[in-house]
Amino acid sequence: MRKRISDYTESVLEHYQSGVQRGHNTGFKCLDELLSFKLGYSTFFLGFAGAGKTEMEMEMKFNQSEHFGWKHGVYSGEIGNMTDVIGELVSKYLRKPFFKSNPYSPSEKEIYNAINWLDEHFFLVDADDTEHNIESFYEYWKSLEKELNIKLQTTSLDPFNDLEEDLVKFGGREDKYLAWALKKVRQEAINNKWHNNIVTHAKDLPPIVLKDESGQDVYCSAIPNLNSFAGGQVWGRRAFNVVAVWRPEHNRENGKVSLTINPATGMPFMENEVIIKILKAKPKGTAKKGATSLYFDWTKNRYYELIDGYKKFAFDHESNENVLRPDFGIHPNQLF
Repeated sequence: MRKRISDYTESVLEHYQSGVQRGHNTGFKCLDELLSFKLGYSTFFLGFAGAGKTEMEMEMKFNQSEHFGWKHGVYSGEIGNMTDVIGELVSKYLRKPFFKSNPYSPSEKEIYNAINWLDEHFFLVDADDTEHNIESFYEYWKSLEKELNIKLQTTSLDPFNDLEEDLVKFGGREDKYLAWALKKVRQEAINNKWHNNIVTHAKDLPPIVLKDESGQDVYCSAIPNLNSFAGGQVWGRRAFNVVAVWRPEHNRENGKVSLTINPATGMPFMENEVIIKILKAKPKGTAKKGATSLYFDWTKNRYYELIDGYKKFAFDHESNENVLRPDFGIHPNQLF
């Protein structure tokens, strides 16, 4: 049935009364200033190979589950088979190295407890067992909700190019297919009150050349922008939030690391530093463009931020306790 503007009067007045509503926080004070996750919308994570796209998207899911109780439908072909994926989830939940060969690995009891928690919050597609196109992917999650009588808050597709693409009905044109498929991502988020996450690759671009602490050249991948999507500009046009993930390279020789200098600050990027840059922010009030730094703790398999020189994992900033001080200096959250 066709609708007129007046048919939306009640919802418009409700929107007028409530004002702009942020989505759920990321868990990090520095990133909360730039990004939130609102049901009914989507976020695209963009970056080059090895930048940490999967790690960042996974961090957001864990923070949402641990703090808000969210449930996630996850396709993660980049990590490995189902055992690999579950092992990675166990490691992140326990904040410990997974394999028994590591002296800091969890006990079997801890692994059982982790699996019981994960079983309530993460629902996986076997990337090696099931072929999906964009339509069947979202139908899978709708049928899972009915079968298990649950409500998902997010779906994750990592990476997007694992989907089957039938370009024949689009005249062999990938741009036409992407326009249709990415509209489907948006529609399914709205119709099911999900937040749909997509992890995708940046196209090949010439590297940028920076300097390290000794003045030597360092060749780093380009910093992604809205024109960097593999597949073209349609990604940027269809997107709500776009989160670019970039990690600087450092020169390594004879077991020594010479850190790369951030030309905007004159200070070195840290070896475990990742730059998060918001390239597009929609709807208004839920996010804004800008950049910040997070740091990866390899022993805990999770990210943290620096606040006044203190190491803060997700939502730690809500506590006044300052117990973990890093052994390196404060680095400004700036990107050249």
